Amino acid sequence: MTALPTDTLPAAEFLVRHMYRPVQLGANKTHFAIAETAMPIGGDSWFWSDDNAKVLEFLSRPELWRRFPTETAEILRFVRAMCRGPLIFRRVSPPRLELIERRDTRSRYRHSLMNVEYDLSRGLVAAGLRFHDERNSENLLLGGNRVEFTHLRRRYRLDVEPAISDVDARQDGYRLLLSHFGDLHFKSRSRLVRLGRITYAYSIDARSMFIDVEVTLEIAAGIQVTDVVLTIGHRQPSGIYYRTIDTDIGRTKPLFRASMLGWRRRYVEGASYYVIRQSHISGDSWGIHSISCDPARLSAIEAIVQHWGRFHRIIACYSFPGLQCGTSLVAREGKLVTGGGFYDRIEEYRALMREVSSSISAEQAAWDLSTSYDYGSAINAFAKCFAVSKAGIVRTDEMLDPDELRSLFDTYFSHYCDVFANPHPQRPNAIFSRDLAFVILGLVTMYRVTNAIDYRTHLARLCDMLLEFELRFQDTWGGHASGFLMRMDSPRAAFVDCHSAALLALTQAVRYIDDSRLVETLERGLGSYSVESCNVGAGSQHQIDTVSTHMVDRRGTRSTQNAFWNFKAGLTLRFFDALRNSPNPSLRSVALRHGERMERLEMILRQQIESSITPRENGIEIRTAVSSAETNSETQPWVMLGLFGHPWD
Repeated sequence: MTALPTDTLPAAEFLVRHMYRPVQLGANKTHFAIAETAMPIGGDSWFWSDDNAKVLEFLSRPELWRRFPTETAEILRFVRAMCRGPLIFRRVSPPRLELIERRDTRSRYRHSLMNVEYDLSRGLVAAGLRFHDERNSENLLLGGNRVEFTHLRRRYRLDVEPAISDVDARQDGYRLLLSHFGDLHFKSRSRLVRLGRITYAYSIDARSMFIDVEVTLEIAAGIQVTDVVLTIGHRQPSGIYYRTIDTDIGRTKPLFRASMLGWRRRYVEGASYYVIRQSHISGDSWGIHSISCDPARLSAIEAIVQHWGRFHRIIACYSFPGLQCGTSLVAREGKLVTGGGFYDRIEEYRALMREVSSSISAEQAAWDLSTSYDYGSAINAFAKCFAVSKAGIVRTDEMLDPDELRSLFDTYFSHYCDVFANPHPQRPNAIFSRDLAFVILGLVTMYRVTNAIDYRTHLARLCDMLLEFELRFQDTWGGHASGFLMRMDSPRAAFVDCHSAALLALTQAVRYIDDSRLVETLERGLGSYSVESCNVGAGSQHQIDTVSTHMVDRRGTRSTQNAFWNFKAGLTLRFFDALRNSPNPSLRSVALRHGERMERLEMILRQQIESSITPRENGIEIRTAVSSAETNSETQPWVMLGLFGHPWD
């Protein structure tokens, strides 16, 4: 077992020497950032914006900033580059596209940030965001198309999939090109008539998550038809329920909600963008964005609901009115999947889709345009950089000018209020309590440095909001305790990271907010911690002792969540240290009353981290868990901040 570090430098050295590397964010735009892991996971080298913000907070400690001024500035530059308007994009990846399985008529590809699967003989193309854990899922399933037209005063509807006779799939450099073809026939006056050839073509590029869909109907020369409709259909993917559709044509309410069973159609003349999304708007809600390349042809959107609360099929209809004979009709859309966003910002997503569709060839990395999970970590990092820069204890360049850094904090704090805090009374499930806690930590830092009353006013308001996530219960031994929920509507569980982050934020806020509720909450929150033994890995018989948080329901059933992952241990240690060293006498009294138990819990967490340290040349690596082989871009900084804190908390 390696002893805990006595200073911050060895862990920072490991980050800079082994995980800091270049990443191309566009043509001739080289940035430097911290990769998710030192060695690629299964060939992936991902750069997360929120993890880089956590590293930035750690490196903004004065002794590290002085040691790594260039690296600190470059990581800030990367985080800023991931920001656009209210969005902080989630991650980027170098291009990657490779076949991983071919079975019968189905094939699977591994894209930079997606899994792509298709069965062209059935007219199906699927895509889903890719992770290194259980979050993998199928998010987009294209198929279920038809062609409509009128011939000799009779209206016809022909399904596309039964007509598929040929398919083609090939990789051309960064692009995967898929297509299926077939001749469409119909009966007219007891005679089989050939309408023409229908082609669906899909283009997927490793440098983007944009999926291009093009439908072409080549109408036979010897036939006259009128009022043709081509479709781009979406089926319900397994495990993901979409419940809402919005468009950009100025509606105050969604176009559809998946409520009444049956088939419905809405006319959408003038729409160029629509989004199929989950009902909630937050950092973990799924959405399928579509931009029409010929909005004048997009006439209607149909929705079929077979089970309440989820769409079974969604069909975009493209109309070609008038007489058509011996011509080619084309409908084309670009699509993008996101796993979190502010989907009511229709205009911003429409502009984003247009930009993405026109810039793929210039990109050198694929962007996951979902919004950051830990939005607040960036806000807090901006505050810490401002505080250290304002103090004048490190050398700064123009990019790290205190006024610029304060403006950056103010801008993204304002965005946080607009998209999370202000709508909270009407949309309480949008806020992630850990995220809110780090926004509060940033506000504490800004008020400490500036004494600006607005920061204190916002601080009091957000603390009130955070208290809403507390769930009180009577413990099995008769005392009063509480735990913080991940979200207002999440299952009754106090995840260690959310609980500890919330208590850490309230501890720091008590310096400037004279509110007895905060002190009472901290005392109750301490009652949720206990010691737990858990397996070090799936299927392992070897156990470790760690710390858990628990809740007790009205029936007396006790449920726990543990700190097996070291980033959770780091957040808990940071809270304990902040409580013990608080300048507030009431909090010092709380720490004194719980002192013996806190020391025991801290000892277990420190031993867990000691068992997770791997010495490296000129540095140390703090693995993600005792049983893990390596660290990641979240664990290393959060454990170190747990051990050493930040001087501008």
